Amino acid sequence: MPFWSKESRAARVIEQVVAYRDFRLVRIDLDVWKERWLPGLATDGLLVGLNWSGVRATGFDIEPEEAERNLAAAEARS
Repeated sequence: MPFWSKESRAARVIEQVVAYRDFRLVRIDLDVWKERWLPGLATDGLLVGLNWSGVRATGFDIEPEEAERNLAAAEARS
């Protein structure tokens, strides 16, 4: 499941990638994403696609638990 850290990144993929042309942007609050989306993705056995880019919409796919750990580490450094 793809997610982007910035609206502009997601918009660029929607503009550049034919398969995403009919998609619309939906902003998700970070706390909601962490508390609801990550557990739901883990339950469903889905990976988190982070900041896919380019004409092929490629990027990193990680386990939801790894995304949660990375966010916690980033927040601890802030």
